[in-house]
Amino acid sequence: MLRRFSLLWFAWVTVLLPLTASAVSNQPPACVGDCDGLGEVTIDELITGINIALGTLPVSACTAFDADGDGAVTINEVLVAVNNSLNGCA
Repeated sequence: MLRRFSLLWFAWVTVLLPLTASAVSNQPPACVGDCDGLGEVTIDELITGINIALGTLPVSACTAFDADGDGAVTINEVLVAVNNSLNGCA
């Protein structure tokens, strides 16, 4: 019984867990630029996104700006966040 449990645990850790983690991390944010997840993009969040794009802050400061998940924030992603700020998150 213990051996079967160990094999199942090994399968979970080596196969299923990485698949689950990559599936979660590859999904775009619900609202680009919404750092706090409240469903809107505020001025301070836009400033954070601009600082990330300029390289003065790491992407980890607000991963919601990294819409394509490439580990960087581009001007296109900042513009999407500005539109979300003006028009609301869809």
